[in-house]
Amino acid sequence: MSLSAEVLDRAWEKVGMSVQDRSVDRWAYLFVSGKRVIATRRSRGSGKISGKIPHLIRQQMKLDENQFRDLVNCPLDREGYLKILHEKGLLG
Repeated sequence: MSLSAEVLDRAWEKVGMSVQDRSVDRWAYLFVSGKRVIATRRSRGSGKISGKIPHLIRQQMKLDENQFRDLVNCPLDREGYLKILHEKGLLG
């Protein structure tokens, strides 16, 4: 799977991740009740994200392939994402 940096940024924003630009990378963090639950990153470029990078981001976000596709293609929102994380025991 390859996707654009813009699409990934919108997906992160949609689920309420906090995004920070660092020297080389753009980091995204998911905080729930003040606790950091998820951290992932991509390069700061604005082009295509391809190769193993989408797979690694998907794994860091604790999503399977179909869930990640839903996130990128819009059916999955913050509520659905938090439900997935809860079902996986990541939200206490």
